[in-house]
Amino acid sequence: MRIHRRIKNLTEPEKEQFEKYLAEKLERIKPYIDAHHPDADTVKIDARIEKHEKHTAFEFKYELEMPRKRLVATKTKHGIKESMDLATDKLEVALRKHFKKLTRQ
Repeated sequence: MRIHRRIKNLTEPEKEQFEKYLAEKLERIKPYIDAHHPDADTVKIDARIEKHEKHTAFEFKYELEMPRKRLVATKTKHGIKESMDLATDKLEVALRKHFKKLTRQ
């Protein structure tokens, strides 16, 4: 699994918090991906975060590309962790649903 990070308008402490928390969140997703796509180059994840100055909100977005499937999960909240938690939950549900559909066939 390849991971690309894109960070926009974050301060240094926010960047450190994002990097640390992203590693924790990817540990939740990794077992699903490793079970179906063990090759590291098969799956690509773009993790993007942007801080909107006007409303002091953080927009976090996952773009996960697998063979024959592309999943996107986005959330905007006032805290870094909150937006990442909700987007990760959304992506995890989508992954479970996708792999359940694959194994049924």
